[in-house]
Amino acid sequence: MKIINRKRAPRYKRDDIESFLMISEKTAGSEKLSITLVEMQPGGFQHIHNHEPEQVYYILNGEGIMNVDEEKRNVTGGDCIFIPSFARHGLKNTGSVPLNYVSACSPPFTLKECDELWPLKSLEETDKETC
Repeated sequence: MKIINRKRAPRYKRDDIESFLMISEKTAGSEKLSITLVEMQPGGFQHIHNHEPEQVYYILNGEGIMNVDEEKRNVTGGDCIFIPSFARHGLKNTGSVPLNYVSACSPPFTLKECDELWPLKSLEETDKETC
């Protein structure tokens, strides 16, 4: 069993988004799945992008506008969005509170992609450096 805590996960931070790489080959030895936790502040946005893995976003709380290819839809807590392989997609927080979601993709991001996409040290490592 592997348990990865948000405080120990590799991360990235930009455009009022903080993403934590929870499950991957890098963090848990996963060969078929990657899972991230994303915390998006009001006004935060994820740039439109695409990639090979199929992906789902499960909105935990908050509200926003989800773009998948040419389609735009309002999303809110409890919504699960399927994103096909290579579909162009992005998300913007349109609410006044943080929008949090869990993302799962398969096939998983490679070790190289994990290092490139989540380059920051974990919160735990950062806290140790400031003590």
